[in-house]
Amino acid sequence: MINDKYSVENNGENSGVMVANNSGNIYVNLQKVIKIPSLISSLIKSLGNACAEEEYSTGEADMHEYRPDDKIEYNGVVAYRDVIKEFSAYYLTCENYLNAYDDSNIGGKAKILKCVHMWYLYAKGEVLLENNDTEKSEIDIIRVNSDRIINLVRERILRVIQESGEMGRIYQEDLELGITCFICYCFMECKILEKPL
Repeated sequence: MINDKYSVENNGENSGVMVANNSGNIYVNLQKVIKIPSLISSLIKSLGNACAEEEYSTGEADMHEYRPDDKIEYNGVVAYRDVIKEFSAYYLTCENYLNAYDDSNIGGKAKILKCVHMWYLYAKGEVLLENNDTEKSEIDIIRVNSDRIINLVRERILRVIQESGEMGRIYQEDLELGITCFICYCFMECKILEKPL
């Protein structure tokens, strides 16, 4: 039972629905419904458009199987270890959206993944150049800098998407979440960091 001493007032402009005590029906007429597309789908479309003009040789894929934990360990990933484990659940979602994109943009999936791999190679080269005067092996340098390399690729993906202007009114937090899912997918597809031997 509602006490009569509680009341609700509306003294301003109101285009929503406000109800205090209701003993009848409430009818709401929505004037405009906004459909929000999947972040991963939008991200893939944006990357696809950015990578559309790139020409890369497809090369032969190394079909050597490995467990993600093996790759994390092999590359010395520390900061992204739990992130990769957490967001690996979105692997199939990313795969499905990439395949759907590829259906309407033949070769689009390969171009996107090749772009990401090239961005990884640039990041790796930058780190190797900075450590050129050390006697460490290439893989040891990568292991020490694996999280930084992931960050460099992540920042490149974010920059490309922001510069494309295709993500519309997506909140930065949502964009970060979509990129994190996609980065984990690329890690598991061996487009970022080295394959375990």
